[in-house]
Amino acid sequence: MKINKVGEYLIISENPRIGPEQPLLHVFNKNNSTYLYPKGITGFGPLEISNATLIEEGFTDSTFLNYSSQSKRFSEFSLTNNARLAISEYKQPDDLYMVYLSYHATDSTIIGLMANDLNRLAEYSIRDGKRIAGYGTWEKIPETEMLIDYEDPLINYHLGELNKGWFKANRALGLFVKASIYRDRLEIFHFDTKKFDIVEGPRVELPDFNIRHSNGQSTVIFNPENAYGHRDVAIGEKYIYDLYGGFNQAHINQTNEIAKTIYIVTHNGEVVGKLNLDISLRSLEVDEKLGKIYGITTDEDPGIAVFDIPAEFL
Repeated sequence: MKINKVGEYLIISENPRIGPEQPLLHVFNKNNSTYLYPKGITGFGPLEISNATLIEEGFTDSTFLNYSSQSKRFSEFSLTNNARLAISEYKQPDDLYMVYLSYHATDSTIIGLMANDLNRLAEYSIRDGKRIAGYGTWEKIPETEMLIDYEDPLINYHLGELNKGWFKANRALGLFVKASIYRDRLEIFHFDTKKFDIVEGPRVELPDFNIRHSNGQSTVIFNPENAYGHRDVAIGEKYIYDLYGGFNQAHINQTNEIAKTIYIVTHNGEVVGKLNLDISLRSLEVDEKLGKIYGITTDEDPGIAVFDIPAEFL
């Protein structure tokens, strides 16, 4: 379950494991958190959605886009009525099958994460599927030569897995941010300059892992006792809000606590604040004009929690 902000609305995307008769998307009024209507009919038919992987603003004020990773489709929904079916859709070009998370950079291009690629991010045309550019090459991680074979043909896949995480974008600001779940690392990409700002921490050491080889294949295996790092990220007009965990899976299973810390980071990667929450969240959004942080709680009956942004960050 994730929370997303589109204009004057909050959109909650459900886990695909819910029943097929249940809506995958829910629209709320951002100002008072009032429930408005559901969106999305589950399926692979015309204007249906198979799952709700990513939500982003549409190209008009009255629409939003849902990306379904299972069907590789972008679906456009209206925010002016309660019709559950999408109003339009298009399928990701077949040549983009290695792109597993993406947002629109323009109305004709996407920037996304690749399953196995030399670059951290890649930009593609959605009209013909042609690659436009790759941004940021994977670097060797210091003191890992005994753990990582940098001559392995799958080295880009391994580095992608080590740096895997949540991906968010703010098209209006030209910002694309990946918050790693295994490493404590934020990668902030500026579309206008094509440059990255990297934020390391709070932990600087690598998680415990090994690369297992079998039948000519290899994969990254993480120690299940490792604590997770970043759990979500939201991009505001002034700051980036980083939801940080620090709990391992055993702790999460016992307590339902996923993340109770938010780091406030400038768009250039300077950490300027830390908020300690009194409840656990799994996802967050922010509206700096209203001075609010919105989060999905992790209790047995999850809901929307609303926090005030401290005055010094407004």
